[in-house]
Amino acid sequence: MRLDEYSSFDAVGLAAAIRSGEVGDEEVLDAALDALDAVHPLLNVVAHDLRDTARDELRYRNPDAPFSGVPFLVKDLSLEMAGAPNEAGSRLMVGNVSKRDHNLMSRFRTSGFLTVARTTTAEFGAQLNCESALTGVTRNPWSLDHTPGGSSGGSAASVAAGVVAVAHANDGIGSIRVPASNCGLFGLKLTRQRTPSGPDAGETQGGRGSEFVVSRTVRDSAAILDSVHGPDVGAPNWAPPPRRPYVDELSNPVKKLRIAVMTHTYSGAEVHPDCVAAVRATAALCADLGHVVDEAAPVFDWDAYRRAIRIEAFSNFSAGMRYFAGVTGRDLSSSLEPLNVLAVQEGASRTLDEYLWSIAAYGTTQRAIGAFFEDWDVLLTPVLSRPTARIGGLGVDPTDLEQYWDEFSGDAYSPFTGVFNITGHPAASLPLYINDEGLPIGSQLVGRFGDESTLLNLSAQLERAQPWIGLRPPVHVATLG
Repeated sequence: MRLDEYSSFDAVGLAAAIRSGEVGDEEVLDAALDALDAVHPLLNVVAHDLRDTARDELRYRNPDAPFSGVPFLVKDLSLEMAGAPNEAGSRLMVGNVSKRDHNLMSRFRTSGFLTVARTTTAEFGAQLNCESALTGVTRNPWSLDHTPGGSSGGSAASVAAGVVAVAHANDGIGSIRVPASNCGLFGLKLTRQRTPSGPDAGETQGGRGSEFVVSRTVRDSAAILDSVHGPDVGAPNWAPPPRRPYVDELSNPVKKLRIAVMTHTYSGAEVHPDCVAAVRATAALCADLGHVVDEAAPVFDWDAYRRAIRIEAFSNFSAGMRYFAGVTGRDLSSSLEPLNVLAVQEGASRTLDEYLWSIAAYGTTQRAIGAFFEDWDVLLTPVLSRPTARIGGLGVDPTDLEQYWDEFSGDAYSPFTGVFNITGHPAASLPLYINDEGLPIGSQLVGRFGDESTLLNLSAQLERAQPWIGLRPPVHVATLG
């Protein structure tokens, strides 16, 4: 199977081709491995090669599973795979091997995916780049001088380069949407607890975390969501079920929506003209499709939110790192990257009163955002306040935690994504714009809590109006093979 042929399929199409006998499952796996071998030396996307395991699993695949035989990648963070390394991009975790599957991983397996590798990530997902001291620099297939974003950078770069049609990613403050934006992909951050967090955790990252995929087509994300969503045993809470299968939303008529557009940050700061242009172009397309599009933005206490997410995130991070240090017997100061050492120290200094205040501040923000969606169906924003950063362009000073945090969740780089992690609203990055440098810039659509259906319905309409699957970066298996 030629790599240009292999990479022309999305996951739904590839599954159908395998099922019909148009292509063989072994030749598909061989093509995926050839693609990985072609791309990895250029982009550095592989944290752990699992091809031997994938070949073993191929022998026992269930031909009736919806994605039977479709190659897949799993980010080396959070989503545990029984018998596979789980090192979280950190020297602290070298040699750690998972004893059992995360419940979402079990659902990916049941869906028929064959995991051929674990992908690179920022250390413990704590950066919006993918430049781990353990695994090295992962590069963007659109420009090798730029980051694919983080922390799901290895997965996003791989999908954009045609290695696989879809790959696992997760998002605690933007780590699905940021790399999707930077790599020209569709990246859907789900409603809080739409997919399972078990068998151990009640919720991922205190409820901020969302586990799902990055994809090249909306239909892939919809079909995968149909296959893996829903509560697992012992879930403390879960998202409301959809009205109908998510794939049905792709062909349903799109009602006229009220879409609010914002092109400044929540503090009122201006963003890069390219990011404004991306949102304006998406807004114009929505208006051309018959939607009501107006300028509006949620109003909430930005300073309180920023203080709250820093207290909560660093406190949880600090507790987690100290736990892993106890398990591995390694010293944090020498095993973690310098900025993460500072984050651990700050988190450890926080008091219980401060932590409880942060949770209360989250509640106030959640109420304000919920009230906004009483009047609007969808919010349209930039994903980032400036185009994708160059390699080494984020967190360059290992002693400056203030610079790091302003880039991670403030006006300097990523002010738009984290809010919806703490409120739990679904949000997606759509690849509808490329700037004069040839870099993709995503626009973020945010929906009501529990309403992925409207986001998928609108996203599919926009994809039909301005298809993006044919856009290929300079580094792509179709030209490398």
